Amino acid sequence: MFCKNCGKENNNGVKFCSSCGIKFSKIEKERQVQSTPDFPEDQNKSSWNVGKIIRIIIVLSLIGWGIYSSQDDAVIEKNNNAMSSFDSGNNEQAINDFKEASQDAVLTENKINTLKNLAYAYSSDSKDGLAANSFKEALALTTSDSFDYYLISGEIALLENKPNLAQIYYNKAYDKNPDDFQINNALTLFYLDINDTAPKYSDYKKALQYALRAAQLSDLQLVKQNLGIAYYFNENYSQAILILSNLTIDKDSYTAYWLGLSYAGDNDPMNAKFYFRKAIANGVEVTQEVYDYINSN
Repeated sequence: MFCKNCGKENNNGVKFCSSCGIKFSKIEKERQVQSTPDFPEDQNKSSWNVGKIIRIIIVLSLIGWGIYSSQDDAVIEKNNNAMSSFDSGNNEQAINDFKEASQDAVLTENKINTLKNLAYAYSSDSKDGLAANSFKEALALTTSDSFDYYLISGEIALLENKPNLAQIYYNKAYDKNPDDFQINNALTLFYLDINDTAPKYSDYKKALQYALRAAQLSDLQLVKQNLGIAYYFNENYSQAILILSNLTIDKDSYTAYWLGLSYAGDNDPMNAKFYFRKAIANGVEVTQEVYDYINSN
């Protein structure tokens, strides 16, 4: 089982976490006495329209997969340039660089990965048709019954609004390699369903399990951020705050937005309003409800 305080995986039946030392019964007790969020009574993701606000952080959570081999040094450099462009908010340049990298890649593995990155970049720009085309181009290069085959097939199915098929493919990819952060992260996002594409599949507890595993396997900021978001949707606001506050907020203004939500859930309006204002100042578009919250006494 996973410790709900620090996220460390422990053997079933133990009384104390092997990482942070906290007693498990204490964690459960603390969760039961959490303060009531200073939100409207309809406390769910739709009340804050978070799906419409954070599209870019979610669809690009898997971007930046590694590419390898000295045969593709120029491609690696181009891929890294694309990542830098994306980090700086220059999505157009990122797309151009990923496109060039995918065209110039020598090794099939690198071509697949750069095409996947290109597809996620397109998705972040709401260009789902182009994203699907890039995924399909990458899929054609994969080996049938391989990890990439199932993972990419799942992404295509989700873009085509076929969540049942996406879940089947994701699970097959997970069976192939349960210790790969990519599929753990993909399943995190699938079960969080922040964009409301498949509400009947939403399962926050499952999302948290996969998010914890993904964070153990990868140090990417977006993976850590998704873990914080998973804690938020599981109403463990203090843990969400702990994780999100350790991220580089100035590099990703959406982290400030999620911190605002988490502090609001933790009944801390002073910090909530501070981070909401920070997110807005950095260009995050929020709903009128958030503005009303900021202006409330």
